[in-house]
Formats: sequence, structure tokens, C-alpha cells
Amino acid sequence: MTKTPLPPEFADLEPWAEGFAHPTEAARYHARCSASYADLESFYQAVLPRMEAVLTYLATQPNDGSVPADARRLADLGCAFMEVATAVEVWKSPDPMPGRFDWRRFEVLF
Repeated sequence: MTKTPLPPEFADLEPWAEGFAHPTEAARYHARCSASYADLESFYQAVLPRMEAVLTYLATQPNDGSVPADARRLADLGCAFMEVATAVEVWKSPDPMPGRFDWRRFEVLF
């Protein structure tokens, strides 16, 4: 199955979408924790300068459940960015509790 591409205005972020733009918080959590810190930092640096444009674009989309698939995938990428930002800015690690608990021991139910 081929994933829906991002809106054309965000084609430059497509390389990051495959690994990070997941439709559930649990899937994004797993992707974040499974990634290397270097990958998280690269993702963060690539998406950070585009976040204002992402938010502006998403604000133009319908808010009634009829969001186009490409915009939904962009929203998933934006959610992933927000989750990765904490790992990069605060923890400096993909693991939310580095050295304490193995993240794989927990099931995220969101």
C-alpha cells in the first residue's frame, strides 16, 4: 500500500513522513523511541523551520472530519514533530526515561 503524499507545498518533508507521520500517538511514540537520537535531531531541524507554514496550512482545512488525506498526513507529521521536540529539547534522548525503564516495557494506550 502506497502512503498518501504530503501536500505539494510540503514535498520537501516527504523523506521524514515515512518514518514519523503515523496516524496514532502510540505509533508515533514507538517511532520516536525506536529512532536514533541523530535521526530525531535531523527530523527536528528539518521540520522546525516549516512548522509555522504547516500550522497555517492546516488552519485552512475543514474541521468537520472531511480533512483530505494529504492534510491528515501533514497533521500527523506535525504531531510527530511536537512529540520529538521534547526528546530533542529536554531529554536529549529518544527514550523518555533514559537509563530508568526500557520504553518497550510500556504499552501506550491513547
